[in-house]
Amino acid sequence: MKFFIYILSSHILLNFIILYFFDYLKNKINVYDHPDNKKKLHKNPIPLMGGWIFLFNLILFLILKNWSLSNLEMNIVLCSSLFLLIGILDDKYDLSPFSKFVSLTISLILFFIFNESMIINNLEIYGYNIYLNKNIGFFFSVLCVLLFVNAFNLFDGINLQSSLYGIYFLLFLLYKNLFTETILVMIIPLLFIVYLNNRNRVFMGDSGTLFLGSIMSLFVIANYTEINSLKVDEIFLLMFLPGVDMLRLFIQRIINQKNPFLGDREHLHHYFFKLYGYKVSIFSILTISILPQLLNFFIDSKYIITFFIIFYLFLFIYLKKKITNQII
Repeated sequence: MKFFIYILSSHILLNFIILYFFDYLKNKINVYDHPDNKKKLHKNPIPLMGGWIFLFNLILFLILKNWSLSNLEMNIVLCSSLFLLIGILDDKYDLSPFSKFVSLTISLILFFIFNESMIINNLEIYGYNIYLNKNIGFFFSVLCVLLFVNAFNLFDGINLQSSLYGIYFLLFLLYKNLFTETILVMIIPLLFIVYLNNRNRVFMGDSGTLFLGSIMSLFVIANYTEINSLKVDEIFLLMFLPGVDMLRLFIQRIINQKNPFLGDREHLHHYFFKLYGYKVSIFSILTISILPQLLNFFIDSKYIITFFIIFYLFLFIYLKKKITNQII
């Protein structure tokens, strides 16, 4: 316990050092998100350093732990680190969607080859069991991570949204009591990112969202496959808003004959922002993200899932119609 307090104290100190030398670091890294007055409406270039902050903390954590994590935890950290490095390259060189997709997929294929116990071979929900053979389970496991990472990446649309959602997500996993040390160490830099992002001094960037999205999704699968502390309905509620919003966007873009992987300003948070401004947007999005899981402590999840899917659809239609009327 004393050693872990030492680890947490060291990470708090590290992040204060990053904060103190932030201007120096951002100039050295020299990766910025530039406004274009179309999809990116911020006034000044903002450094994309979320992934770098995670990277500094990750290196310190592994050094302090003397690389003595369990095999599974170490493999999850290494796989997520590959996602982080791909994100750094994407922030710097703007990788094509295809090359990024192939790189992330190869990383996950290698991960699941060497961690067969993480492959999802059974889905149990409301007393029903769906058994997957090895090949289908392998494909399904890779697909689950890719879908959530992409959903979380798309969810990073306005300040504090992805970082506060990430803190909520990690706190819920902390409650499930697996990989406690690593989760706490990831929450500390997230809090500093919240501080910097709130002041418009840093964006998470693809490096941050790819890392955080991958480590959260792999931790969820580990909870489900290794210790069975998470149920399928809990996972759905935990990932509800990013997942449903991404699904709706993909369908909408395909119907409109657009590339489903190209960004736009048609996310739910963009609708809120256009109509009600930033404060209402962030409060509304985070409430819709967190409330389903909170209600699950008191109400049967199947009622919550049904209600929030219907609520999301009606909310989207209402906001879309209101924006259309404003334009007219």
